[in-house]
Amino acid sequence: DFKKAISAGNRAVEMQPEENVQLLSDMYALLADAYNSDKQYKLSDENFDQALELTPDNPTTLNNYSYYLSERGVRLVDAERMSKKSLTLSPNQPTFLDTYGWILYKQGKYGEAKEYIQKAIDAMGNDADGTLWDHLGDIQYKLKDTTGAVASWEKAKLKGADALEIDKKIKASTS
Repeated sequence: DFKKAISAGNRAVEMQPEENVQLLSDMYALLADAYNSDKQYKLSDENFDQALELTPDNPTTLNNYSYYLSERGVRLVDAERMSKKSLTLSPNQPTFLDTYGWILYKQGKYGEAKEYIQKAIDAMGNDADGTLWDHLGDIQYKLKDTTGAVASWEKAKLKGADALEIDKKIKASTS
């Protein structure tokens, strides 16, 4: 229930002492997540900005903000900068590698994107989830590696990605 989460988050921000910078920043970031999930993007961005104003070197906030921007296909230069900073602060973190790779994909930098997504998959090993494999398949398809894309998408389905969406991609790529 995003509306209740937003209400509780705003109340938590109001109650938080200003001197507790880290916790206040975390509250803004959680509120930003809730707003994003509720598709209130302007408020999401404003709360992420507040969080980063308080703690500009929070790698998780940088990563989440940049990923949401990339999913919306907006401010990709800002998203790339924030994502790269999260990787500088937390090198080889698989989620952050995936985000950076996905931003590069959204920018049409498919070769670089594949490197980062593959690093994320390698870092996760058998725990690499369906989203990672789906992202790799999308990149491989753009790189005209249909066979690799289909294999990655099949793996994505096995790892829990949306089978209907994956099947649509496979059908479209082999028609």
